[in-house]
Amino acid sequence: MLPFERSDKLKLEADFVLGLIRLDDILRPYGKVFPTGSYFLNVMVYPDIDLYIPKVSIDQLFMIGARIASCELVTQVVFERTDDPVNLPGGLYLKSRVRYGEWGRPWKIDLWSLEEKVILNKMADMHNFQVKLTPALREQIVRYKLAVMTSQKRTPMYSGYYIYKAFIDEGLADFESVTQYLVSNGIQMEGF
Repeated sequence: MLPFERSDKLKLEADFVLGLIRLDDILRPYGKVFPTGSYFLNVMVYPDIDLYIPKVSIDQLFMIGARIASCELVTQVVFERTDDPVNLPGGLYLKSRVRYGEWGRPWKIDLWSLEEKVILNKMADMHNFQVKLTPALREQIVRYKLAVMTSQKRTPMYSGYYIYKAFIDEGLADFESVTQYLVSNGIQMEGF
């Protein structure tokens, strides 16, 4: 499967998985949902969806988690408080795993509940990337992400933002330069 085909297939399947668990219905009472990351930019290489929602209480987040868990394809729902007071101040996190597809790992849905001003700042970066994302840059990003997949069949933890920034904002194009940029920004690269 070509990189674009893989990314497009993942995006279509992501939309289908979100529909299967009825996430729009579950989240509608809590405000606008903000897709982000590889799902937002359509540069997915493994089954992972990142979403922001406006700040909710822990009780509300557990109600959301219970409704997600009611889908029989959902195998795990995990709650965490964020441990990043700079980038995710006061954030609450819900990770769901959904058994669907043939990607060598289950779908993961990362749901971050943050103050709306934090979300809007983060989405400003995503919109900047989206505006500048040409088909050629999209192909470079997808190919790079596929090249650095870990033994867990995913990209290195927290690498997405820095990959987009390297290619789109910094103008880096070769594998080595992008990898060095990630390492210099604290990303742990498997095998490098």
